[in-house]
Amino acid sequence: MEVDSTIKGCSSSTQSFASAPGDKPTRLLDYLGYSLKKTVLGNHIYKLYAISTSPARKPLFKSQDSGSYERRMLLLLSEKRKGLPQEEVLMTGLEVHEYYMIKEETLNIYISKVDTTGCTPSTTNIKNGSATKQLISSYIHYHLEESMQPRNKRVNIHIFARSQPQYLFTKSSDNPNKHVLNDVDLLKWWKKVLEQTLSTTNNSLQGIKKWYYVPGNISESIVKSINRDGKDWIYGYPYDNESNANDVIPKFDDDAKARWLNHLDNNDEDEVDNTTVKEFWEVISIGSEFSCGKVAGFFWVKIECLAGKDLKDEGYESLLLKNLKTNVGGIVFDEQEFTDILQNFFDLDFYNEEIALKASKQWCKIFNDSCTQKGINDGVLEFVVGRPQNEPEEMSTQGGVIAKRKSAGIDDSLDKVNVLSASLIKRVKK
Repeated sequence: MEVDSTIKGCSSSTQSFASAPGDKPTRLLDYLGYSLKKTVLGNHIYKLYAISTSPARKPLFKSQDSGSYERRMLLLLSEKRKGLPQEEVLMTGLEVHEYYMIKEETLNIYISKVDTTGCTPSTTNIKNGSATKQLISSYIHYHLEESMQPRNKRVNIHIFARSQPQYLFTKSSDNPNKHVLNDVDLLKWWKKVLEQTLSTTNNSLQGIKKWYYVPGNISESIVKSINRDGKDWIYGYPYDNESNANDVIPKFDDDAKARWLNHLDNNDEDEVDNTTVKEFWEVISIGSEFSCGKVAGFFWVKIECLAGKDLKDEGYESLLLKNLKTNVGGIVFDEQEFTDILQNFFDLDFYNEEIALKASKQWCKIFNDSCTQKGINDGVLEFVVGRPQNEPEEMSTQGGVIAKRKSAGIDDSLDKVNVLSASLIKRVKK
C-alpha cells in the first residue's frame, strides 16, 4: 500500500495537513482529524485508526448488474490519558459500508454500527457525545466535499437505528459508565445528528430530501415526537409502493431490510419477485425488531451534488477505483483479511476502564503488526484538541448519553483555517 506522500511524520517530526493555502486533506483519516480538531471542545490527545477493504464488485439490488463496488470500513477513535501519554483508551467507533454505483455515479452510504466504550479519560469531563457526533458528521461531510475526484453526482445515506447495549465493543454494556439511549430517544438523536450535519454543508448541494419511517404498530404521538421541530422530513420511505421490492430496496449486509428480502428469497422465488414495496413493509413490520413494544426506525437522505466533469462510465469507473485504493489512510485489506482483523478486535473486552485500557493496548499492537506486514510506517493519525469548553461550539452536541445501535460537519468556519500547526497534528510512525 502507498504511504501518503503529502503528510509524513513521526513522534519527533511532523508536517501540517495542508500543503498550500486553501487546501484541505484529501484522505479520509486526515480529514477526520482536521474536522475533529475544529469541532470538539476540551483538551484531548486523540488517535484515529482506519481499516478498510479494497473495493470489490457487488450488486446492491437483485436485479442490478455487477456495475457497482462495495467498500467496508471501521473507524476507531481513542484518547490518551492526561499525564500518561503511553496509555490510550478506545472511546468510539463507526462501521460503514459504501456502495459506488458506476452508471448512476452515485454513492450509497450505509452506516452499519456506531458504538462507544463508556470510557472518557479526559479530565475536562467533556461530553463523549461531541466526539461521536462529530466523527459521524465529518465522515459524511468528507463525501460531500467538492474536492472529491471523481465527484459523485448523488450521495444517499441509509441508517437503521435500533437501541442495543453494545455493537462494536465487546462487553462494554457491563461498563457502569456507559449510557444507552432508549428506543425513541435514539431515533431523535439520529435525526438531530443528520439535521445538524446537513445544515452545515457547503453550497455545492443542489437538493436534499429526508425520510424517516418506523415500522410496526406505534402511536401517532411517538411519530410526532421524533420529528418535533424537524424541518422538511417526510414520514415514509423513498420507494414507490407499487414497485418491486427487490428492484428498489438495496440489500446492505447486516441490515433488517436485507434479512427480510433474503428470507423471502429462501422461501419462494416467485414470492419475492412479485412482492411490492407496500407488501414488503407490511411483512417487515411484524418482525422481531418491531414487535412486542420495540421501536426501531429507518432514515434515508438523498443528496444531489453539483456535477463535476461529465465522464463516461469507463472514465468514472477508472478514476473511482484509483481514488478508492488510496483515499482512506490507515490499512487496506482484502475481504478475508478485513474479516480476520475485525474478529480479533471483537475478541477484546471493554467492560471497565482498566480492562478497556488493556484491550486498547492489544488493539494498538494488532494494528501495528498489520502495518509492519503491509510496509506502512505511519498508519495512525494522532492530534491534539485544545478548545476551551466555554468557547461556542460550531455545532451543538447531544447530551452525555450515546446511542448503541446497529445499521445508524463541518461548518463554514473551517474554510478560514488553511493549515493546522505541525505540533498538533501528526502521523504516528512506528
